[in-house]
Amino acid sequence: MGNTCLNFNIRTQFTFTVSDSDLSRILNGLAEENVNINGYFQTLAGKNFNFVRMVVGTSAEEVERDIRVVRRVLKQVEVRYKENQVIQLLDRISGVPGQFNAIFGTLWCKMQVRAIYLGEDNNFYLDVSNIGYAIRLLAEDNPPRCLD
Repeated sequence: MGNTCLNFNIRTQFTFTVSDSDLSRILNGLAEENVNINGYFQTLAGKNFNFVRMVVGTSAEEVERDIRVVRRVLKQVEVRYKENQVIQLLDRISGVPGQFNAIFGTLWCKMQVRAIYLGEDNNFYLDVSNIGYAIRLLAEDNPPRCLD
């Protein structure tokens, strides 16, 4: 997994729990404002709510305008949300087995791994408790793996 030339960005992730109808309103509001969703994870949380993680912008960059639009749309729909920084790993190779394992296997015993999910252009998004340490570990040529 690791390489001495780790290519990554630090991005803003929005996390929230929302009903189907409110999620539809949020996604519609972002589309109307031409905001691209670059990383997206959604799963049911209970019977009537969706747990969502979202990163906006392009694979190359995050623009402050898009962040402001997301904040405004979430407030208009009256959704409580959390913003935090996540790692966007670039230049992943699609179709190669073991990439999730390499990331999780390097990090899980050293910090909390809250989420790993795919975004556009096969970029991985990592929500971890210690971004700096995660980047240092993943940049190593042969990072120490966590043992069972």
